[in-house]
Amino acid sequence: MLDLAQVRCFVVAATELNFRRAAALLNMTQPPLSRQIHLLEHRLGVQLFERVGRTVRLTTEGRVFLADASRLLQLSEQAESTVRRASQGKTGRVRVGFTGAAGYELIPELLMQARTSLPEIDVVLFELISVAQLEAFTANTIDIGFLRPVASRQPLELQLVDEEALVLAMPQGHALAAYDRIATTQLDGQPFIMHSPTHGKYFYERIMAMLGAADVKPDFTQYIDQSHTILSLVRAGLGVGILPASAQRFHYDRVEFRPLADEAPRAEMSMAWRPDQDNPAVTAFRLMAADYCAARAARLRPATAR
Repeated sequence: MLDLAQVRCFVVAATELNFRRAAALLNMTQPPLSRQIHLLEHRLGVQLFERVGRTVRLTTEGRVFLADASRLLQLSEQAESTVRRASQGKTGRVRVGFTGAAGYELIPELLMQARTSLPEIDVVLFELISVAQLEAFTANTIDIGFLRPVASRQPLELQLVDEEALVLAMPQGHALAAYDRIATTQLDGQPFIMHSPTHGKYFYERIMAMLGAADVKPDFTQYIDQSHTILSLVRAGLGVGILPASAQRFHYDRVEFRPLADEAPRAEMSMAWRPDQDNPAVTAFRLMAADYCAARAARLRPATAR
C-alpha cells in the first residue's frame, strides 16, 4: 500500500523539479525529502527521477505516475473533507415523512431552506398519513416525520411546528352556508363524513371529544382516512365534515367552508424523530427545520397576538 506522505513528497518534487524548493514547500529539509522519494521508488520498483548535472527531471515512469499520484492526493483530500462535513451534518441523506397537509406548503418551504443552508444534504420524501409514519419509524424507513401528534408505543421526540383552526366543509347551497360561523350544536343530526378512527385517529378523537362535550350526535354516514376523499364526498352532497383549515387549499368546486364558532380544538402538526438517532445530517436538518418553523410561526402570527 502506498504511503500518502511519500506520494505527497513525490508530487511536490515532480511539480517543482527542484528538491530544495520542494523541501521548503513541505516544511522539511532536503535529505528527508530525498529519503522519502527513494523509499517510494523502492516500493514501486522503478526510478521516478533522473539527475542530469544539477537538475532533475521525471523519467517516463515518473511522468506516468504523476498523473495518478495527483489524483490520489485529490481523492484523499476530498475524502477527508467529506467525512468532516458529514460529522458536522453538512452532507448525507435524510428521509422525511410528511402528511398531505404538510406537503402543501410547509415541506416545500423547508426544502427551499435546506437547499440554501444544507445544500449537500440529500432529502428523500415519503408522503404518509400520521399512523403510517409511526410504522415507518418502527421499520426505520424514515428519519424525521411531520405528522399529527398521535399516541405511539415507541419513544419519539415531538416538537410542535404548526397549528391551524378546524373548519366545517359543506356542499354548496347547504342550509348551514347561511351562517358566517357554525356552532357545534348545529351539527346535531346532520349527515356527517367522519375521519376514520384508525388511520384518521388524530382528527377522529379530537372531533368526537368536541361533539361529546356539546352533547351533539351527528349522523355519521362514512368513516374516511384522507381529507381529499372527505371533500369529494362532501362535494357529492353526502354530508358535511370537519377538516383543518388547510383543506381549503385543495380548491374543490361546489364545496363551501365556514369557521366553527365554539372553542374548537386546533389541528397541530409536529416534527417527530427518534431520540437515539445519531446521524449528523438528520440532526442538522431537524435543527434547521425547528428554527425555520419558529420563524415562520412568528411571521404568520396575527399582529394582535404578538
